[in-house]
Amino acid sequence: MHRTPHWLWLILWLLPSAANGQAGFTLTADQLQNGQAVELDKLGWKYSPHDEPQFAEPQFDDRAWETLNGTAITLDRIPNSGWHGIGWFRVRLKVDPALANQPLALVMVHYGASEIYLNGKLVERFGTVGTTPEAEVEYNPNSQPFDIVLDERSEHVIAVRYSCMAMRDLSGWRGRWLADMFRGTGFDISVTRLRQAFADHIAFRTEVAYDLLRVGLFLAIGVLYLLLYGFFPQQRASLFFGLYACSVAAGTAIVVFYYVGHPSIAEWGFWGTMNGFIVILGRGLLLPFMYAIFSLRVPKWFWLWLVVAVLYAVATLLVFPSPRNLAKFYFGLPVSIFPVVEMGRVAILAIRKKIPGAWIVGGGVFLFTVFGLLTNFIVITPTATMRNAVSLLLIITLAIYLAKQFARTSYDLKEQLVQVKQLSAAALEHEKVKAEHDRKAKELEEARQLQLSMLPKKLPNLPHLDLAAHMQTASEVGGDYYDFHLGDDGTLTVAVGDATGHGLKAGTMVAAVKSLFVTLAYHPDLPHIFTRMSQTLKQMQMRGVFMALALVKCDERRVNVAIAGMPPLLVYRQATNTVERINLTGLPLGSVTNYRYREMTTEMEPGDVLLLLSDGLTELFNPADEMFGEERVEQCLQACAQCAPDEIIAQLLAAAEAWSEGRKLEDDLTLVALKAK
Repeated sequence: MHRTPHWLWLILWLLPSAANGQAGFTLTADQLQNGQAVELDKLGWKYSPHDEPQFAEPQFDDRAWETLNGTAITLDRIPNSGWHGIGWFRVRLKVDPALANQPLALVMVHYGASEIYLNGKLVERFGTVGTTPEAEVEYNPNSQPFDIVLDERSEHVIAVRYSCMAMRDLSGWRGRWLADMFRGTGFDISVTRLRQAFADHIAFRTEVAYDLLRVGLFLAIGVLYLLLYGFFPQQRASLFFGLYACSVAAGTAIVVFYYVGHPSIAEWGFWGTMNGFIVILGRGLLLPFMYAIFSLRVPKWFWLWLVVAVLYAVATLLVFPSPRNLAKFYFGLPVSIFPVVEMGRVAILAIRKKIPGAWIVGGGVFLFTVFGLLTNFIVITPTATMRNAVSLLLIITLAIYLAKQFARTSYDLKEQLVQVKQLSAAALEHEKVKAEHDRKAKELEEARQLQLSMLPKKLPNLPHLDLAAHMQTASEVGGDYYDFHLGDDGTLTVAVGDATGHGLKAGTMVAAVKSLFVTLAYHPDLPHIFTRMSQTLKQMQMRGVFMALALVKCDERRVNVAIAGMPPLLVYRQATNTVERINLTGLPLGSVTNYRYREMTTEMEPGDVLLLLSDGLTELFNPADEMFGEERVEQCLQACAQCAPDEIIAQLLAAAEAWSEGRKLEDDLTLVALKAK
């Protein structure tokens, strides 16, 4: 039998790959389970240093392009076809049918700018890709997700047009320096489920919010102790501690800026370097702080370390910016370890000398020292949360110690002045209490007089209605109010209100409502009156003060009712000997401007009684802290409804007095009764 030559088998095996241009990667549902993501930047990508629009088309033949193992371009992985600051990257994907037409998300991180095409369609753009530094607008997406959908076609093409003109020349000093610092150029891109991507993004934003809170906390502590130093320069420890807290706040703020501000590579190169300086500065401030609080002389080796630390900071910027540089690691190790170990030594020395409160500092320093040693010797990989927690714990312990020192100093001064304070404290306290009492009494009396002056001087006389009104003010002046308006056509408008708050503010609100009622009471539409009043009160900007109000318009037997935050109106029906509640929910006036209030119409037959009241009666407490309540009001009204309106009010007040058993009235109590003849 004739055997097939080996070279023919090789040709047959290569034919599928030659037809497709490159072997496709299959994305499956299992790869995206449990919130996982697939790092597409680790796949084999086709790359071209040229820039043509047709490179985005899925049918474009990229077989002649160079194949890269990933999307990173580093000093030791420069493409054979060259890199000049801009290029195209293409990868082919096959999709598991279970993921077809499912919402997915691409997540990218890069310096520079990019355009992402899916099957020839532009799906996202970060910044502006340019062929020159002037034309490029950098934008780091910082894992900002964008959604995609992969349909059921046999193959998908992701094409990325990417530029990073700051690293266009990796052979020059600047390009090599940036590539060394940022581990090269290129981009990271991964795919995950859309829901998971947005959940991760929200969690990331939440963490950034916590970082901002920490910035505010550290900055507030730092400024506080710098001010303390300004007022008491003899306490030098406050200066060093305040500067250290501010340096921690600045370092955290720089990290937040990176994740939120989408910085360019030049901006982050500057701020990243500044962050390194700030870290060294912070450790350099902790040591003189420790020497100052324990009254120790600054040793000579501190100044030696300070010189080495400055040289290390300069070398980090100019000589070996790469975090993977071994020289940087071995040179930076003593710079990082010395202050950690020295702080531990000073804390132990202070504890052995039994300096008061030294154990507080020692506890925070112990954890800081252990954490620093473990991270410097790469025993653990610290997370941002771990670093923030250790920094916060150290700052809190140091702040507690300083607070104890200030407290101890204050206590000593207090002991020296105790006799003087004892002689003057009683007199000063008496004058203070008397002045405060007089001020409150005057304010309450002014508010009471203003409140009473707003009430009508006499009641309207109508042929078909009997009226009665009563208001009893509490000792803490509230803002109850009632009023009447008799139109030219005989229509009676009744208002009962309750302003929130106490004192002059409540009185001012009553005065404003009184004026608005006189102006608007003629209008037949009660919701319109409420809306106009609320708009005017809102413009007055009386913060925290609103007006609950109930309006009633009586025209012969017809009664229109509108309520804005007041208790229900009660209607006694003589024909059935029952009491009905009219309860229309609505916001108090002055809270919003465009609330839609409601109106209700009812009829009053001869013998029927309409009762308007504030919450001073229903919320009246007895000595057992039980409220009078709406049901008892209804029962009292039902029992005395055959009487005249003034007698009805008198019996309601008698029931309230019996219920309270002499307990002091805590809120104004207002009643208005109308009885149909």
